[in-house]
Amino acid sequence: MFTNVFGKVDNARALLKKVLPEKIKKRIDFSSIEIEDTDYVSKQFEEYYSDIVVKAKMKSKDGGKIPTDICFIVEHKTEGRKRIFIQVLKYMVEEWQKDIDEKRPLRIIIPIVFYHGEKEWNIPQYFVDQFDVEDEVKEFLLNYRYFLFDAKPWDFRTERNQELKDNVFLLTALALMKYAYTDEMDGIEEIFRFWHEKGFTEDIEDIVFFLIYISETKNISRDRLKKMLEDSKIEGGEIMITLADRLRKEGIEIGEKIGIEIGEKRGEKKGKLKTARTLIKKGINLEIIAEATGFPKKRLEKLAETIH
Repeated sequence: MFTNVFGKVDNARALLKKVLPEKIKKRIDFSSIEIEDTDYVSKQFEEYYSDIVVKAKMKSKDGGKIPTDICFIVEHKTEGRKRIFIQVLKYMVEEWQKDIDEKRPLRIIIPIVFYHGEKEWNIPQYFVDQFDVEDEVKEFLLNYRYFLFDAKPWDFRTERNQELKDNVFLLTALALMKYAYTDEMDGIEEIFRFWHEKGFTEDIEDIVFFLIYISETKNISRDRLKKMLEDSKIEGGEIMITLADRLRKEGIEIGEKIGIEIGEKRGEKKGKLKTARTLIKKGINLEIIAEATGFPKKRLEKLAETIH
């Protein structure tokens, strides 16, 4: 849900306008916003790369463009842990090292945390505040802060930002992520009524996308979903047929993926077994073979008996 929604420029732009303070928004050229491709990230660093990286040009105080880019790293969290500070800091260091290697000005990097978990968010927003020391010491410590969008207290029903209300897809996504870890059903029914009011019901693909998310995060039957839609004056028949077909196809795709993974593991194991046989025939020490293949030494001893 999160990457599908905020991986789109218009939605990322709306989130920035919602979260950032006015003094920061004034310095951003919102027409230059791009979603940065992070496919280049190696497995070594993948664990601390953010969910979404939004890049934009900065403006000077007089409105002119300046050469330094600004990046917003948007972290999607469903639970609060202080390790987020280190995760974000590692990302910053990696990106600044790239700037140094490519001989360009260091980018300005501002973290944003999007939170929609079950518990209250209680992580300090300033890095330095996790250290239990006096202010006299804190002034010498590394410090940065993140901006927080906490979906828990946010309520789309009282949302006054007309730009956000006009973006039905984004507003729906925010509301459903808010309700993902609650027993809230009245709010979901209100979303369906909002769809009817805004004429959102014609785009079956988007509706099915959201209904799949509801099905995955709520213990709710398809019959009840259909009734909730129809109570909101949305014709549920065609939508539910499309939903059932999509869930069936996803189930097949997941099954195929698991099958491929199992097959690959079996193939890998078979290859290692063949290697072990070859090495045993050549008289290589079993401890060395165990280290190379990952097989226990006892199993290799039994294998050696069948060969000799």
